[in-house]
Amino acid sequence: MTECLSRILAPFTAESFLRHYQARETFHVARSSPDYYADLLTIADIDAILQSRSLSAGILNVVKDGERWPVEQWSHFVRGARGMQHLAIREKLLELYANGCTLVVNQIEALVPALTASCRALTRELGFPTQMNVYLTPRDSAGFSRHSDEHDVMILQVAGSKAWRVYSSDDAPVEIDLKSGDLLYIPRGMFHDGRSCGEDSIHITLGLHPPYAFELIRDLADAAARRKDFQQPAPPRFAGAEAMASFEANFLAGLRDLVSELGSGHVIDGCAEKQKSREAEAWPGRFADLRIVSQMTLSTVVCRRADAPVDVKSEGHFVHVEFGDRRVTIPIFLRDQLSRILGDTSFAISELRGMMTNAGKVKLVTEFVKSGVLRIVTL
Repeated sequence: MTECLSRILAPFTAESFLRHYQARETFHVARSSPDYYADLLTIADIDAILQSRSLSAGILNVVKDGERWPVEQWSHFVRGARGMQHLAIREKLLELYANGCTLVVNQIEALVPALTASCRALTRELGFPTQMNVYLTPRDSAGFSRHSDEHDVMILQVAGSKAWRVYSSDDAPVEIDLKSGDLLYIPRGMFHDGRSCGEDSIHITLGLHPPYAFELIRDLADAAARRKDFQQPAPPRFAGAEAMASFEANFLAGLRDLVSELGSGHVIDGCAEKQKSREAEAWPGRFADLRIVSQMTLSTVVCRRADAPVDVKSEGHFVHVEFGDRRVTIPIFLRDQLSRILGDTSFAISELRGMMTNAGKVKLVTEFVKSGVLRIVTL
């Protein structure tokens, strides 16, 4: 399912985008629907962030006409409960914005619940990390100058407008006016720049971080460094053509064996494993559950968290259920209960069967709630 991605791309489908545009060319959606992304980010959300007394300077950039404003001029160190903290000076940020600077809030998905949910859904759909930054540009201003990104980006115009130039080749750039509610996709490595004109601009940059093919080469190099057949140095120049030809033949043979051994899916599988761990971190609602987990009884109703990424592994007389870096271990004779525990429907603890006492049922479910796999529906 690609509901979240399709919602962002509508009226185009996610499948059409992935098939025809991703990593190939720019993709522009003009909607004439200014409030299309209003449910993701509001002016009130931005105001709350910029008025926070504990706004970390580490998540901010201040830029104007391609130049970063020195962090020392809009932040200061404050002594807090955990020592010295580098915090933004709120009034200075607003002053710089009023004087033409673009304010960039990086990883804003960690600060706004609607963006947290959207980023989590996108990451789950795509199987690789996503990230959101927001750019606040006053009218008749530019933030970054011509540049490219090391990952694919989707620009979601939340409010105002911005004129973009995208350099897909050495020819004249493609000019795109992005209005509120519009979207612009720019592939990795494609140069671009943007400038607001008669009105200010607020846009979200959605960063897509898929595993790229070149990352397999890095993995191959790491694996090769541990193999004896790749420890031979290249012959010196005076060794002659025959020695060099022999070295090249052995190298290519070893490389073919290494590629065959690892397989093209190696980097993708590794990315998927890392992503499962990320998805299991800070799952919404866990704190609320932990507050009352000790009060659970047989009548407590629980349910698996939506699409919680779990792995079930058998080992001897035990079964391990892994959720990120957490694990719940049960005796193998209780394995049949996992169909209920990891199913899609809620259930009362009393509904569990098998060779367990009532106290054992509550204890078992408690471990799954503590790990984050299950959530409490009703106490």
